[in-house]
Amino acid sequence: MWGWFIVIFAGIWLLQIILTKVQLKNYQTTIKRMSNRSSGYLGVGIQKQKLGIGVIAIAVTDEDGVIVECQLMRGVTVFSRFEHFTEYDGLHMEEVKRSLDQEPAGQAFNMAFKKIEGQMEKKTNLAV
Repeated sequence: MWGWFIVIFAGIWLLQIILTKVQLKNYQTTIKRMSNRSSGYLGVGIQKQKLGIGVIAIAVTDEDGVIVECQLMRGVTVFSRFEHFTEYDGLHMEEVKRSLDQEPAGQAFNMAFKKIEGQMEKKTNLAV
């Protein structure tokens, strides 16, 4: 009996490792594809929940802070994948930040925008 329990447990554990690697590859592929632009900024925001659905938001803006593309991953399992989030496309980052709520997706996008602002600030300081 214990032998079967150990075999099943090891099988489930290996399956989790494989599916986690697949999800990590999806994350890396999405980041690489979105960062493959001649100019602009990329920010990633993560909102983890102790209980509930976690969210990862990726935003790309042009040099002026206008959002070019957004992707959003929500879920609690390794089967979650990034989806296009077109609601903010074409809007200025500052305009979107004012409308964000305290929901997990809003917090994740807020973090992504803060990272983009940090990159913009750094570039401005280097230019001076």
